[in-house]
Amino acid sequence: MLKLSQAIASFRDPKGRDTYKKVGAITFPAFAELFLISVKGIVDMIMVSRLSIAAIAGVGITNQPFWLLIAIFNAMNVGTTTLVSWNIGKGDKAKAGAIARQAIIFNFVLGGALSALGFFGARHFMPLMIDDPQVVAYAVMYLEIVCLGLAFNAVAMGITAALRGAGETKIPMFYNLASNVLHLVLNYMLIFGNWGAPRLEVMGAAISTSAARTFAAFAALGVLMFWRRSPIRIKLRDSWRLHTKTIKDIFAIGMPAAGEQFVIQTGLLIFTRIVASLDTQAFAAHQIAINVNMVAFSISQAFAISNTALVGRAVGADDYPLAERYTIYARRLARIFTAAVTLNFIIWASRLLGIYTDDPVVIAYGIPVFYLMAATQYVQSSQMCTAGALRGSGDTMYPFYASIVGIWGLRLALAALFVFVFDWGVWGAWLAFFIDQSGRSVVVKRRFSSGKWKEMKAVREERMRKRTHRLEYTAYSK
Repeated sequence: MLKLSQAIASFRDPKGRDTYKKVGAITFPAFAELFLISVKGIVDMIMVSRLSIAAIAGVGITNQPFWLLIAIFNAMNVGTTTLVSWNIGKGDKAKAGAIARQAIIFNFVLGGALSALGFFGARHFMPLMIDDPQVVAYAVMYLEIVCLGLAFNAVAMGITAALRGAGETKIPMFYNLASNVLHLVLNYMLIFGNWGAPRLEVMGAAISTSAARTFAAFAALGVLMFWRRSPIRIKLRDSWRLHTKTIKDIFAIGMPAAGEQFVIQTGLLIFTRIVASLDTQAFAAHQIAINVNMVAFSISQAFAISNTALVGRAVGADDYPLAERYTIYARRLARIFTAAVTLNFIIWASRLLGIYTDDPVVIAYGIPVFYLMAATQYVQSSQMCTAGALRGSGDTMYPFYASIVGIWGLRLALAALFVFVFDWGVWGAWLAFFIDQSGRSVVVKRRFSSGKWKEMKAVREERMRKRTHRLEYTAYSK
């Protein structure tokens, strides 16, 4: 009751309202950007759902291997956002631009290598995920094509991470909006063969997704190179060689985030395989729930991203009370908006499922999943917001620990128990998901409450100074 009264009082207090405005000014454009990115997957799923249940499952199952491929970029993106926010907090825009340039170079080079790995590995990997040959055929076709645009997707991710660190979330929203319009038009043309285009069905969905992501990358590059009001600027005449120290500094902060994503994505692969062991209709219900879940997840992710940037800037200015206030207020807003959205998942569960399919069995499987999905997202919104604060302070290990506890210690073990032993089906798998998020929330909240994250900036900067000294000593010795 005390917390509720404090929350109400904070909305009335002028200082509190100012903090909420600052959080909202970064969060809502970030949400719009993330939602627009998610819409690509939602639109693909809705449009291919007109083809068959197998098409739904085939397109949906590619999400886990694709995000596993790009997990390494989370090291660059989290490290880039944190270092850019620290330097913006210090007023060093030139250093922030140099960090962004290194992120672009590294992401493009690594993205090219992973693009080839995904393209040539799809036909060998997807049969391990699901047994239905028609679903596998759709999945292989879709994954091969979207992997072709992976390098450009990685570039857009790096630029967006840098802009977020500078507190600029509106521009990514605009170039992703343009990308989505292109995606929708190409989907309409290529999936169903409209406006004189060939009818390519699932292949058409993959081509439009890859083309739209490539467009977003070039638009993002254009912002940094040609838009004079951009908070971060890069130029063609700048050095475009990899700078070892900068990459090491970025990875020193971001590697736990990459490890966290690797833990999450490998765990999700196994989790998906557990659910895929059920019949195709149950698995289709799961994929529809995952697809709809992107809306609520975008809210949680937006607040996590904005909190990373805001806390990073406050920490860069050594204002730790402000960093705490940002986190507390961001968590409140995250819960409010997530609750408002997920309540609709409960009220309109059958109608939302009906957008994707009229199969009564799929709808029957999906309704209880939607209820659990709503509860899970409410818990996840607070967990992700707190984890974002820890990352902004440079304390990236604890979100990593939380993911290990949640995914491997709870979700996978309980999903196997609920599905294979208790025979609770897809509902049991989502119950395990809810318990996982609850466990993670406890871990990150205890770390934030301890206050030890306030020591991490000094620790990181001391390590950076030592790396600089070693490099200078090595160069002098030569």
